[in-house]
Amino acid sequence: MPPTITDDKTAPALSLHGEPANFALGYHEVAHDTWAWLQPNGALGESNSGLIVSGEHALVVDSLWDLKLTQRMLDEARKIVDVAPEALVNTHSDGDHVWGNQLFSGARIISGSTAKDLMTLDMPKDLRAMRTGGKALAAIGALPVPFVGTVDVGDLPRLPLREMGREFAPFDWREIELTLPTETFDGELAVRIGDREVQLIEVGPAHTGGDTVVWVPDVNVCFAADILFIDGTPIMWAGPVKSWIAAIDRISALGAERYVPGHGPICGQKEVDLVREYFEWVQSEGVTQLARGVKPVKAARNLLLSSEFEQLPWARWDDPARLVVTLCSEQHRRDGSTGQLLGVGRSRAIASMQATKTAIARKRKRG
Repeated sequence: MPPTITDDKTAPALSLHGEPANFALGYHEVAHDTWAWLQPNGALGESNSGLIVSGEHALVVDSLWDLKLTQRMLDEARKIVDVAPEALVNTHSDGDHVWGNQLFSGARIISGSTAKDLMTLDMPKDLRAMRTGGKALAAIGALPVPFVGTVDVGDLPRLPLREMGREFAPFDWREIELTLPTETFDGELAVRIGDREVQLIEVGPAHTGGDTVVWVPDVNVCFAADILFIDGTPIMWAGPVKSWIAAIDRISALGAERYVPGHGPICGQKEVDLVREYFEWVQSEGVTQLARGVKPVKAARNLLLSSEFEQLPWARWDDPARLVVTLCSEQHRRDGSTGQLLGVGRSRAIASMQATKTAIARKRKRG
């Protein structure tokens, strides 16, 4: 087994969200001088990162959702190579892969151009109030407050703030200053780190409007970011679904021996193929309902609350209700949008996802 470095040399008992950890927190050596920083269990904000080393040179794949988490990761990286990273790649625009950027002072920060454009649409200030008042949120429940961007309060649905307050509780966004990439690219970009070459490949839109994977050809490792959620249900903010399937086909064609997902444990091609199978199911059973005029929330519930769903291999993945957001994003595309789901539409999708999560839990409790 590849060596693992953790904070206290033992795997933590709990994830950030207080669940039993299914794999160890810390750096896992995926291949020679190629490391994955894993945060169990890959749920909301429990994102992964990467460290690619060549001599006294280092490149990091993605920062984390807050400064404390990112600093812990960087401190552990110093035990592998005692240098400051000279480059940071942001694979996409989500805060749990970007909001620790300010700790990479002096480094090249690189992303796809579309990803950089999207980074200013989700701002730390939009979540600070929820995190600061987390205990109050858990007490008062749903209130009409903005969730993403600048949106008139009167247009927003009632958001499930009890649940959101609990889910945001592990994270601290108070000191974050959004730090954008210093360099962008379109298509592909080769980056030299010491004697090694790392290839950045845009494969989106899929999870977001601008998704990049990091291919390390000398060791056949692919940092797939949020193109892959392993043991957790993917969530699609952009799509369409057929584009995500195409993105999986693109990374599968690289010939990787190991993949580092954006969330979840390191995996091989078998797990990648199962994610593709999931999206084929979403396309055949979910998107076809949209084509018949079924509303996305109804379409998702038709699938998730059926007895047939419980027999599928992804039924036990974390948070199956994310399918609600995926189908809302798909409908957003079908309605003619060329961008990802934002603003009121995104807030409504999140509220419906949380309600569906509750419905699934009740159904399973009844047996």
